[in-house]
Amino acid sequence: MKKQFKRKKLILILVIIAAVIIALVFFVRKKLNTVTIESNVVELEEVQKRDLSEYISLKGTGSGESSMNYSSSAASEILTVNVAVGDEVKVGDVIATLDTEAIQSEIDMLETFIANAEALAANTSTQNQRALEQAKSDQETQLAAANQAISSAQSSYDAAVASLNAVNDQITALTDQMNASEDEAEKADLAAQISTLQTELPEYQAVVSSAEAAVSEAKANYNSVKSATDEAIYNAQNTIDMEKYSTTDDTTTQKQLDTLYSQLDDCEIISQTDGIVTDVKTAVGDVNTPDATLVTVESVDTMIMTATVDETDILSLEEGMKAIITADALPDEEINGEIVRVVKVLTTSSETGTGGFSVDIRMDDCELLSGMSVKAKIILTDKSDILCVPYDLVQYDEDGQAYVLVAEENNVDMDFIAVRRDIEVGEEMDYYVEVTGGDLAEGDYIIMDYSIVEGDIFDGSFYMEEESGEDYEEEITITVG
Repeated sequence: MKKQFKRKKLILILVIIAAVIIALVFFVRKKLNTVTIESNVVELEEVQKRDLSEYISLKGTGSGESSMNYSSSAASEILTVNVAVGDEVKVGDVIATLDTEAIQSEIDMLETFIANAEALAANTSTQNQRALEQAKSDQETQLAAANQAISSAQSSYDAAVASLNAVNDQITALTDQMNASEDEAEKADLAAQISTLQTELPEYQAVVSSAEAAVSEAKANYNSVKSATDEAIYNAQNTIDMEKYSTTDDTTTQKQLDTLYSQLDDCEIISQTDGIVTDVKTAVGDVNTPDATLVTVESVDTMIMTATVDETDILSLEEGMKAIITADALPDEEINGEIVRVVKVLTTSSETGTGGFSVDIRMDDCELLSGMSVKAKIILTDKSDILCVPYDLVQYDEDGQAYVLVAEENNVDMDFIAVRRDIEVGEEMDYYVEVTGGDLAEGDYIIMDYSIVEGDIFDGSFYMEEESGEDYEEEITITVG
């Protein structure tokens, strides 16, 4: 009995071992079959309409669209500073004042100098004009006297010539009378008279010569007087003409005075715009450096976002492109914007030491403050609710016709076949390409396996995986049998 019991027990153990082995073999075969199936999964993607907007994201800082640096040309002491960083100012508000005493004192001195110079110039001009008139009068008087001297000399000359001619005529007449007379005594008397007259001729000739010389001298004197008085008139006129060139110093002084007037006006710095004070670089008691910025006021009527742009994106941006701006300070608000300036020049920030290109984006009315961090989404293309497929699944036949392969049920046994769908393609964005026409329809399942060709049959089934929560993603696969 014991031997029989032991035998039955041994048989039972062998049966159990055999059953375990069979179970293990079945399990291993099942696992191997599963691995084979999973290694031949054909992925599908449902064709659907998508939003294919393409955009560039930027980060930057908000600031007023315009800012004004206030300065003064006066090198004077700062008397008051009426604003601090963060203060709001209105047009006409006095931002700061400077000392005017020294400038006013210099203005008074120059004005006195100019007044004296003008009086002196007027007096000099009067004297010069009088000198010209006197020179002309002197010339008239002296030339009249010289002309009179010529006339007198000419009269004396004419008289001397007349006397000489009279003597010569008398000698001629006596000679003719003597030659005609036959009385020797008469001839002797006539000869004596002729001799006496001939003796007097040199004296008459000398008088004529002297008178002639006097005429020449009078004429020479006239020319000399004319030349001298012409020179005097010329010099007097030239002095008057040169007056306009002697005002250089006065012109320079007037420019200095105009500069001082401008500095005096600059001693009261008045806001020309509404805005917020973003920088104050001076304090009461400082001596102003002419034209150095004292206060900066930024207009906040319109805000600008300035952002650095990578070189990979800068060529895609243009003025007029729309933007959507968000800020941590306004978490529930989207602000519309527009690119107003594209800086396609590489610049380096003095604060960060980094470089890049940049854009300015004008924002619609908002409550942002200058200096706040903002983000912008620049819309490059805005296409929503359009039919699309992954662009790398699009194939082309010999005629250039674009098409994709979709999975269709082949029979009731859950066989599937790869079917061609002709399409017309549009714009390519990111991973997808727009489908603008053709046979493809929303809800078709496009085959994601590049090894599948038209007509291939798939023996398998669909399955779904549902995620927890309100939304779930449906994953469809076809497994090769």
